[in-house]
Amino acid sequence: MGFSIRQAIFEYRRYTLLPLHTAIWRWIKNRDVRYSLINQEDWQKYKTSDTIFLFGSGPSINDITGEQWEVIKAHDSFGMNYSFLTKFPTTYFYLGYEPSSNNILSQSFSEDIRVIYEKSLWLLPMKVLYRLTYPRTVPYFFPPNARIALFDFPQGIKLETDRPFKIEDFHHSLIYRGSMGLGIHLMDLLGYKNIVLMGVDLHTYRHFYDNFEVMKKEREETYKRDVSSQEGTFEDLLPQKDMKRRTMEDYYYAVNELYLQPKGANLYVGNQNNMLSPRIPLFPDFK
Repeated sequence: MGFSIRQAIFEYRRYTLLPLHTAIWRWIKNRDVRYSLINQEDWQKYKTSDTIFLFGSGPSINDITGEQWEVIKAHDSFGMNYSFLTKFPTTYFYLGYEPSSNNILSQSFSEDIRVIYEKSLWLLPMKVLYRLTYPRTVPYFFPPNARIALFDFPQGIKLETDRPFKIEDFHHSLIYRGSMGLGIHLMDLLGYKNIVLMGVDLHTYRHFYDNFEVMKKEREETYKRDVSSQEGTFEDLLPQKDMKRRTMEDYYYAVNELYLQPKGANLYVGNQNNMLSPRIPLFPDFK
């Protein structure tokens, strides 16, 4: 595990949820809260399949059929951020714990949902510890008896010009923009041969949970503020400034064709009408 005093200070000053004295007091108060740390060499023990379903938050999640859920249950799965609102217990889970989402997280990650993920391997980047986010400081942000898998957040891909991706871009990390690249990166580290993208709907800014009562008001306010979304241009389909100039559509094609396929792995989409298909094919068991 890498450790940077400079990084720790930056994360604490800019993103911490709690003052240091409050975190210490909560740690003492919650000393009976149970959790376990899972070493990286033991992550493989959670792997039961060569196929992993990676859950985003697009509206196609609501179209998953009963038969497809049964297929998903037969393999491993990785939930990200608000995908916990599916109430589907996943093999692994990642929450970003960003300050901008903490208020809504405290409402939506309710006790009845938290217990569903008690057996999930809870992937937690080291930088979150510097923010004093931990099972004994904010237990309501973690499952009961959390199984914590700490990892160093890798450096993301940065393009020096507006150019296509090259294989060299993926030598150190598969992370580009957003959380899905992190999911693909971590599942690649675990050696999965088939990675299936669920709820990755680049054509829309909508989410599967927009009409859920706990999220409805927050989503309506977000869409009112997001003028670009109202005009039909969405973040994932727009080139980005400051050294991140390619779209997410470009990224998914490149990581699949330049990196995954040459090493014998495959990227799939999980819904019939996904705009990434047929260049990224539909998972065969869903046809």
